[in-house]
Amino acid sequence: MSTKGIDVSHYQGEIDWEKVKPQIDFAILRMGLGDDIKSQDDKQFERNYAECVRLGIPFAVYFFSYAVNKAKVGKEIAHIKRLLNGKKITAPVYIKWGYTPAVPRFGTRR
Repeated sequence: MSTKGIDVSHYQGEIDWEKVKPQIDFAILRMGLGDDIKSQDDKQFERNYAECVRLGIPFAVYFFSYAVNKAKVGKEIAHIKRLLNGKKITAPVYIKWGYTPAVPRFGTRR
């Protein structure tokens, strides 16, 4: 038996979750990225969260990180906490780290 899931963000636009539900077993919702400012919240996160809860679709959430130092990590943690405040999350919160030119890749020298 296979399990089917989808990874969604504002790039998919406004999803018709009632049509999607019969085709998936779970969803992974992007919350946002970067510093704790509203413009970096995923524009569809609140709606995607509400629709998954309403329709009983199992889901997890992830945050796209660009943190390159402790100060940035602190700002991103504050962002994650703000986005999750008052929400019931029953799966892990994932962090997806994105490459940034400010951080050398493993095995390279600058």
